[in-house]
Amino acid sequence: MTKSVEQSLAGLRKTGISVAADDIPDAEGTAAVVLKFSDGTVLKANYWRLIQDGRALLSSFDHKKKYGLPAPIDAKEQLSSVLEGKICNDVQFDRETADLTLLFETTKLQVFSFIAYDWGILQLRSYMSCPFGHPLARLRNPSRLKSISAI
Repeated sequence: MTKSVEQSLAGLRKTGISVAADDIPDAEGTAAVVLKFSDGTVLKANYWRLIQDGRALLSSFDHKKKYGLPAPIDAKEQLSSVLEGKICNDVQFDRETADLTLLFETTKLQVFSFIAYDWGILQLRSYMSCPFGHPLARLRNPSRLKSISAI
């Protein structure tokens, strides 16, 4: 099963990316995001960390925190401004943890899998969720992405 997940993720190499507006409610410590790739693939991530120039810049856990700043951090907006229009050079899949790492020129986006449904990918009319593609649910209508309870 992991080979097919890795093969599907390999298809995301050299695709453009944008962070889509979402209506996902944010619980404490989360900033779920929806990433849209230029090939039509959609990745929904609950927990993530952005690394730029070799250092951690921002994470989903920073969302709505003030940390002594004048206003709370909008992690979703900051992620969007960093990634908008970038080309994804590679996607790495950790077989042990089911974490994903999206590689850009000087930026990495780590997508974490703490529980069975922390990320999901809608690609070519099929749905994958971690870990290791369990469960795989075939979709007839990709517009159902928001209605899938696992994401």
